[in-house]
Amino acid sequence: MNPQRRALVAFAALALVAHRAGADVPGANLLQRIAAARGKIRTLQGPFTQVRRIGVLASDVRSSGDVAVIRPDRLRWRLGPPDDVTFWVGPEGLAYRSAHGQERLAPAKGGVPAALDDLCTLIGGDLAKLDRRWSLRLLRDAADGVEIEATAREGAAAGVRSMTFALTGDLTRPTRVSLVEGPRDRTDIVFGELRMNEPLDEAGMRPP
Repeated sequence: MNPQRRALVAFAALALVAHRAGADVPGANLLQRIAAARGKIRTLQGPFTQVRRIGVLASDVRSSGDVAVIRPDRLRWRLGPPDDVTFWVGPEGLAYRSAHGQERLAPAKGGVPAALDDLCTLIGGDLAKLDRRWSLRLLRDAADGVEIEATAREGAAAGVRSMTFALTGDLTRPTRVSLVEGPRDRTDIVFGELRMNEPLDEAGMRPP
């Protein structure tokens, strides 16, 4: 699988989980608390590292990059080598660019564009707006952070089977996401310090 395709699959898997993740409220008012906390945010930006484990490969694929979000609906996701690809998500649709080329996809109600659009919600939006295709279970709700597990409901489309995601204690920022696609396939993403409400070059949040 070429680097562009591998990055697209991993990124789409993360976003597909986000598209499915709004199920049972994991705690009496946790989703409302998260929405209230995120109401203070206009922008998020910072680094992340990603480890992709594919059963047919002899070793893990490790990447690093940076993410930038302008709430409520604009995201840029840049992966360095070996993937070396940038994705943009916005109301106008999805675009990506890599060493192998670039492409724009119009907004859609389903598929990869809709799934990647929902990634904005997972990182910085209102989780209550996500649909009911995943069952959520609260793993931890403490002063230093929250962790939630999502398991695909019966009848959900094949793909990611489960995920866990963790948020900072103030509920404003993700700290990590782990995706399980099968017994030997998973992706682990760890976010660095995501900075809130710092200026962003809005031109760079759209594809060239």
